Amino acid sequence: MDKPNISPEKNSDIQILMAADASAEAENLAPLLSSDIKVATLDPKGTSIELAQQLTQGVSAILLLVSAKSGISKGMIELWNYAMERQFPRLVIVNKLSMSETDFDDIALIVNRVLEQGLTPYLVLHDEVGEPTGLISLESKEVHDYSAATANRYMADSELQSLIEEFASEYEDQLTAFESDSFAQGLLVPILPVMESKLIGVSEIKEYLAQIT
Repeated sequence: MDKPNISPEKNSDIQILMAADASAEAENLAPLLSSDIKVATLDPKGTSIELAQQLTQGVSAILLLVSAKSGISKGMIELWNYAMERQFPRLVIVNKLSMSETDFDDIALIVNRVLEQGLTPYLVLHDEVGEPTGLISLESKEVHDYSAATANRYMADSELQSLIEEFASEYEDQLTAFESDSFAQGLLVPILPVMESKLIGVSEIKEYLAQIT
């Protein structure tokens, strides 16, 4: 098995690992999130215990970047299982949502099936041709609109709130099982969408990373 391509480590008390298959192009997302992120490109055929130990040495949190176009590989599953057993703070990020036959909701279901049960704090909003334009928070019902050059946040109208009511109720029920620091304790696993070209999801991911940094 080939060794993963790992970006140079930096001198920091907080070190975050972003692991992905090559198709997810993690090197494009990592600089948008934090200078404390090191990127590891995984072999989709597998991740050994020894390699997982190497990748996670000195790491405070693990971000698994999943391309909606290629899904979750065996190598990603094995690294995730290693991190889950050791209760690292863990976050699943889904990218490559533009012009993809598999959408964010599909990947979230796959995550729940092959990794572990996660929570989706946001749903993706689309334009008339199906391209992502923003997010809606299931907790606050606030729209995070990235359709213009400057991002904007505002409360969803009554029609949109009605459309997401069932999802929001399910999310709130799930959230009651966790404390406010459950993500930092490695107990709560958020699943978040991102679209690098429009910066959709970047600030939302940063809000979670702030809980550990």
